[in-house]
Amino acid sequence: MRLPRAPRTALLICVAAATLAACSGSSSGSGGRSSGTAGSARSGVAAPSATADGRRSVVTFAGSSPLGSAALRRNADRMRARAEALGLTGVRVEARGGTITVTGPTADEKRLTELGASGRLGFRPVLATETLSPSLTPQPSPSPDPAQGRAVTEGLRPRVTGSASASAAPGPAEGSAVDAALQRRFVVLDCSQHHRPTEADGDARDSVVACGADGGADSPPAKYLLGPTAVDGAHVASAEAAHDEQGRGWTVRLDFDSVGTERFAALTADLSTHQAPQNQCAIVLDGAVISAPSVSQSLGGGQAEISGGFNRESAEQLAVTLDSGALPNPLAVTEVTRLPHT
Repeated sequence: MRLPRAPRTALLICVAAATLAACSGSSSGSGGRSSGTAGSARSGVAAPSATADGRRSVVTFAGSSPLGSAALRRNADRMRARAEALGLTGVRVEARGGTITVTGPTADEKRLTELGASGRLGFRPVLATETLSPSLTPQPSPSPDPAQGRAVTEGLRPRVTGSASASAAPGPAEGSAVDAALQRRFVVLDCSQHHRPTEADGDARDSVVACGADGGADSPPAKYLLGPTAVDGAHVASAEAAHDEQGRGWTVRLDFDSVGTERFAALTADLSTHQAPQNQCAIVLDGAVISAPSVSQSLGGGQAEISGGFNRESAEQLAVTLDSGALPNPLAVTEVTRLPHT
């Protein structure tokens, strides 16, 4: 299934200050961490489960390859913890017959499905980008944000006007990291609605091509050529949803451990010395680039905030997914059954 992701207008903001002094984290790891309650910073309580009308749904998940009973139990335990952190009531998660079934109120069906999100987060350097307009015309990469210590991805969304040229492919400085075969994959990459590759969810040590999370049939997302993962999400120490009092609505706040903070500071220090688009940092969630802010200076401090377009439910869903850690194995929805009303 497709993973929960930041909405279309999502921004990742990294501020070099005491409260939001650094952006860091990533996740290829499935390392477990306690899935504490992710919710409003004011209340510390997740939004309650949707009002039940008596109807029940059963969502069935299976691994991309057959999973043994121990692996099924580990994934089911992580999904059960996510349901608890989200405040979902009347939900049962069971591992049986080579699959995992999640049963709960039909009113919560979308949230039940999202319990199976892999939640693999990674930070990768951008080597090249191509942004397409709704007419499929390549557009130039955006210019870096001029504000020091602040990285904003709003400009990465497809534009309907402008020059019809793509951003430059990696130059000689990147030639050693980007071979001809990888560049060919970037050129032919199709990021339309029905052609979403999963390459960026692969080996963290490899350079990959990936699609942006935004877009659709009439407005394809940007496509990216990315370097190896520089920071992996096992170093996200905690994540929580909170209501921003400065007018940005619901946000997801991240705290990173010491290793993640150090690695992200090193990554951003290096990126800040390059020109666009090689000064961008791609935030990759389950194979899709959800944000790719430009970087103007090294960012350290151990905290970050994802904002833009969230409501309470979507912010909490993303926070719980990141806070719980990635599932040990990727899962896909194989069947959704609505039980007869009783």
